[in-house]
Amino acid sequence: MDEDVLHQIEQILDYEFSDKNLIIKALTHSSAVDNRLLSNERLEFLGDSVLAVAICQALFDNFTHYLEGDLTKIKSKLVSRETCARMSRQLGLQKFLKVGKGMVSNRALSGSLAAGVLESVIAAIYIDGGFEAARDFILRIYGPLIEQADAEQDHGNFKSLLQQYSQEQFNAT
Repeated sequence: MDEDVLHQIEQILDYEFSDKNLIIKALTHSSAVDNRLLSNERLEFLGDSVLAVAICQALFDNFTHYLEGDLTKIKSKLVSRETCARMSRQLGLQKFLKVGKGMVSNRALSGSLAAGVLESVIAAIYIDGGFEAARDFILRIYGPLIEQADAEQDHGNFKSLLQQYSQEQFNAT
């Protein structure tokens, strides 16, 4: 990957890597290498958990009036493959993903590939810059979705709101 492409990726991510090899690996699918350890699979594994922790912390800190079940519903939606793929596509990450010859035609179609590359990038930022850098990146791209999920949850779960109110006011469900 040449310097101009790396710079373009860093601009999209709004993050500059100290170790450029991390972002190169994050954008290398297993179909493009002979040894799967040289691909983004392990980064994808780590990035999935970093994403979950950052989202959980944001929900926990911001929605102090929500019960565990409500937080879990929002988290599940935000860290789903579908949402990760959408975020990845919005950033345009799939066009930088290095895939093997047989995968080239499927690259744009696969939600799993798009989601995986986002998780890999999150892990690369985490390893390179620590949790705060990864969390800042995640909250920058997920912020509007978190706000939207809050509004939907607040307006769409009347039963839960009534139960909370009843428990607080009357100590009964």
